[in-house]
Amino acid sequence: MIRLNSVSLFDRLFIVTVLAQCAAGSRGASADERDRLRVIGLFSYRESPWNGEYVIPAARLATNEINLNGSILPGYELELIEANSGCDRDIGVRKFVSNALHSAHKPVAILGAACSSSTIAVASIAGRDDIRLPQVSYGATSHFLSLTSSFPYFFRTVYSDGTTSEAIISLLETFKWKRYGILKAGFHETWIEHTVSTLRAGIQYHSDAEEVYTGSIGQPRDEGETFDDYVQFIDLDDIRSSGMRIGILVAGRAVGRDLMCYLYRHNLVYPRIIWILYDVCVLLNRSAGEYCRGNDEFQQAIEGSICLGYKLTTTDNTISVTGKTFDQYYESYVEESRKYASEKGDNYNSSLLNDWATLAYDSMWTLGLALHNTEEKLSQFNSSLANFTLGNSNISRMIVEELAEISFAGASGQVFFDEAHTRQLTIKFIQPQRPGTINIIGLYHPPNNSSDHGSLSINNTVLLWPVDNPPPDKFPTETMLAQKWAGVVMLLFLVVGFVWNSFSTLINLRCYSFYSIKASSPVLNYIIFAGNNLLLLSGVLLVIRSIMEHDMVIFSTLCQTIQWLFDLGLLLVLNMTLLKSWRIYRIFYSFKREPKWLVTDNSFIATSIGWILINTIYHMVFTFVNKSNVARERLQPVEDQVRQKVVYCLPSSLIGLFYIPHFVMAVILCLFAFLIRRVYRKHFNNAKYKLFNDAKNTATFFYTTIPIATICLTLSSFLSPVNGVYNLSTVSLILDCTAVCCIVFMCQLTLFVPKMLPVCRSMCFM
Repeated sequence: MIRLNSVSLFDRLFIVTVLAQCAAGSRGASADERDRLRVIGLFSYRESPWNGEYVIPAARLATNEINLNGSILPGYELELIEANSGCDRDIGVRKFVSNALHSAHKPVAILGAACSSSTIAVASIAGRDDIRLPQVSYGATSHFLSLTSSFPYFFRTVYSDGTTSEAIISLLETFKWKRYGILKAGFHETWIEHTVSTLRAGIQYHSDAEEVYTGSIGQPRDEGETFDDYVQFIDLDDIRSSGMRIGILVAGRAVGRDLMCYLYRHNLVYPRIIWILYDVCVLLNRSAGEYCRGNDEFQQAIEGSICLGYKLTTTDNTISVTGKTFDQYYESYVEESRKYASEKGDNYNSSLLNDWATLAYDSMWTLGLALHNTEEKLSQFNSSLANFTLGNSNISRMIVEELAEISFAGASGQVFFDEAHTRQLTIKFIQPQRPGTINIIGLYHPPNNSSDHGSLSINNTVLLWPVDNPPPDKFPTETMLAQKWAGVVMLLFLVVGFVWNSFSTLINLRCYSFYSIKASSPVLNYIIFAGNNLLLLSGVLLVIRSIMEHDMVIFSTLCQTIQWLFDLGLLLVLNMTLLKSWRIYRIFYSFKREPKWLVTDNSFIATSIGWILINTIYHMVFTFVNKSNVARERLQPVEDQVRQKVVYCLPSSLIGLFYIPHFVMAVILCLFAFLIRRVYRKHFNNAKYKLFNDAKNTATFFYTTIPIATICLTLSSFLSPVNGVYNLSTVSLILDCTAVCCIVFMCQLTLFVPKMLPVCRSMCFM
């Protein structure tokens, strides 16, 4: 009989409930079976992406030590039921259901799983009211599992991604990195989504760093799918153009390994980009998989990256539950791994050992101690763990309470849990360096409570940075400009054009009544000189735009002004040349009679004003339609540590439409040149008629200037960044200025110099 006199009414009710459940749960069970406490161990075998099979020897070691310790769970034998969760949600659920629900031997707790994806799925089922199985994971880091309202029976001896995010934030703040990128692989994985969202939210809350790149790909899941099926969705140009030097890669281990090899082949790893990796470096001494070209390529791919992991206890610490030092524990783990390798038919070598095994060892001890403490509490009511059944809320809650109170010195350090059932571990930052070494470059110590901030200590003596210490978070940007010497040379030619044009204007003004000047229509000359000056001014602004760095507002203004001045100047020159050719044609055609339909000087002026208005209105409309999109900048992918930025003017199909009048004028000029020559040969046999000289000079101007200017402008446009050809700013400037100088100089040589020569000869003989 159980004495109830000394206990409260609540305790009496509890005891009655426990006894009733014990009676129901013990039906059909022998005494020998009740002495066994079964724990389902969910592991990731070698065929799974995580490849955590050699965690099992550590879990076995802890199980054996608990069973051999007469003071822990006396009268019970802890039995580890090993199952392969495959680091997969569906496989993990199937293995759990088959071993926990469909098995005749019901478990009392769960060890694992290793991966967050399978752990979340199992914890969701294990926490149901009809199951209520306590669970301790050694590898699931998803911050989602910290929601105790959703996973009240879940604990873990590994850090959470929340702590990892805090460590990364501390790293960003320590080196004052303000720009970073995130690349995630496996977007259908729950833990990856929660990891990224936790990280992003933490950075936005605690730091003013800006996320300049976001990318994601899936990972092969179905039979026949390969890494190549997904990696094609990564836009490498986006990574390059973002200018980031700090990247955070969140991926499953297998796809993360392949992804680093892919980035390595495209020169997007250290020293160009320093990647902060989640758990990828643990694969350093293992098979590189099918995608990487051997393990050497994988080692080169992650060289200089920063990997995160937990810090093991130093070798002089003692494990409180066994009295062993860490070295003694590790020797036992190695010996157990040898036995396991022999059992599996493996050729044992040190590369089989798993860093997460120490956490699995402490997880098994955590369960053993919690079950022991629960058994002691139950014994006060003459009950025991042998009476545990699935859905037993009282015993399950009691185990959870004991787990929350756990505190002991384990192989991985002090084991205890915070209010989120998560263990606060020291995070280590490690960096793979050549030749095949891994150095600890920093330690992040999490806070004791949620209101404090953790601390980060950096070991600068072992840091490996590309150039700077620390590296900047973005590449230095250098605007691609034309060579200064090219700008000076072109400016000299333009100045010569201005001087020549000014001298011609002066001659036209002073010798207005001289027969050669008067015959060439002085008003027409003034308009041509004005067009030449506009062309030369556009060339000067072109030099200023090409050899000096400006902000986008000034650059856009220069783009619009240069285009407007060049179009207007070219229109005035071509228009006046066209009208002059028409006048000459009418004079030749009306030989020996009064010519009709001649273009008067007033017509010249009116036509010029009309073209000026049309040109100006067009460019105003073009500017209004495009607004701020008149100029563009483009970051050129380069191999060194300095990015080159190309700033260029925006082309438009409307610009091409506006050049139609230029083309029409050129065609008409060609026709007039042909007609004038034909009329001359029909009516004139000598060159005493000076009008033919004007016709010949006009044809010469057209046949030489238009092809040269067209070729130069076409080549310059082809070499511009719009068409993907870079590093030719100097050549482009020379071609543009050559086109301008060609128009101005040939205009002077063919249309005005012949008129100036008689004036100069007359002045010399005066």
